[in-house]
Amino acid sequence: MLTLKKNRLFLLLTLMLIVVMSVLLGVYDKGELHLLLNSHHDAVLDFVMRYYTLIAEYGVWVVAVGLLFYKAGAAVLVAVSSLLSGAVTQIIKHQVGAERPLVWFAHHMPQEQLQLVDGVTMSMYNSFPSGHTTTFFALAMALSFIVTMSGATEKERRISQVLFFFLAALGGYSRIYLSQHFASDVLAGCVIGTVVTALLCMLTEHLSLNERAWWNWHISIASVRRGR
Repeated sequence: MLTLKKNRLFLLLTLMLIVVMSVLLGVYDKGELHLLLNSHHDAVLDFVMRYYTLIAEYGVWVVAVGLLFYKAGAAVLVAVSSLLSGAVTQIIKHQVGAERPLVWFAHHMPQEQLQLVDGVTMSMYNSFPSGHTTTFFALAMALSFIVTMSGATEKERRISQVLFFFLAALGGYSRIYLSQHFASDVLAGCVIGTVVTALLCMLTEHLSLNERAWWNWHISIASVRRGR
């Protein structure tokens, strides 16, 4: 379908990430891989990761509201993709009930001391999958689709897809950096967020929702100013 073809760069980069992470998970034990990926900490990264990860909690809704000034359909797509993929993740989380790194290491590798970031409240359970990573990739996939439907040039689409992928991958890594999740949790979140949102985008295209009047409705900045 057109959705997949025009967003193939984002999907290809995501697939490459999935393959690399799967190989690493096959080569290293769960704890060893976490320590490897979590080995480098400094003050700058501590600050960046502590706040960047919050985009998955608050930033996605800021983006959705902001898109109301562009197209209501785009805002709905971002919101629904986040809610639906998040619901799938939460169902799996509570079924699995996996230990978070802080608890897992205390039980299985007590000799290892995790590098923690000051000011970050550590979670203990429901580690798999990573909900933050799910949201990061759901948002990135939705934005990639929105740019595609905006009539952007091929060069603009490619640049935006690389950017969105990088930002989503960084969000996923922030969960490992903060020792809130293992690599396997992040991998699962990446898959769920991307697949659920890709299916929503394909459904949107199949039903031609982007051609409906409500999709193109938007809040006029001029009307907002007059309201003042």
